[in-house]
Amino acid sequence: MRLYYFTSARFGLEAIRDQRLKISTVGDLNDPFEWLSITGDRHVRRVMRKARAELGAQLGLICFSSSCRHPLLWAHYADNHRGLCLGFDIKEHNELREVDYIRERMGWSEFRSLTSEEGVRILLSYFSVKFDAWSYESEYRMLVELGNQDPVSGLFFQSFQPHMTLRQVLVGERCDITRRQLDRVLGSEFEEVERFKVRAAFRNFDIVRNLRESAWN
Repeated sequence: MRLYYFTSARFGLEAIRDQRLKISTVGDLNDPFEWLSITGDRHVRRVMRKARAELGAQLGLICFSSSCRHPLLWAHYADNHRGLCLGFDIKEHNELREVDYIRERMGWSEFRSLTSEEGVRILLSYFSVKFDAWSYESEYRMLVELGNQDPVSGLFFQSFQPHMTLRQVLVGERCDITRRQLDRVLGSEFEEVERFKVRAAFRNFDIVRNLRESAWN
């Protein structure tokens, strides 16, 4: 399936150059309810917070969208339309899940004797559940091990995997990356990757390909 990864111009070029994607840690995600869609009494809440911290120290997420057309995705995750969107063909596998959007948090009050081990198991089962206010993201997420921090940036990355093939690079309407700059970073290895500038649509609220070649130097 074709999935899209939104990023800033700088990190997008580095991702292509280094053939790796940034892993989001649980603590850095912009939704305070991440991995906390389950609620209950004080004991349940305490166990779930502990399980979240334990898992968050080991695992992170790579977040994709099934859409490249929603303007909020470009605004929130591609540096206010100044960034890039990388389109990957990704084969389905166990670590990739479509996010399930829910209106109300799930209650687990029956687990009054909930253990930490059970809390971890439950979180792993529901790591792809979010409040439906985020449904515009049409998100797919991949659960990955954090591994070692990059010694320069202090961030975590995962190399492009065999089940991931870069197919497109979409350049934001306000992005100042030139065609020559992008061509140089893609190089001969990604010669077949489609690349184009996007713009706001004329008749609806989509972000679409800009067919006017002169709009991108």
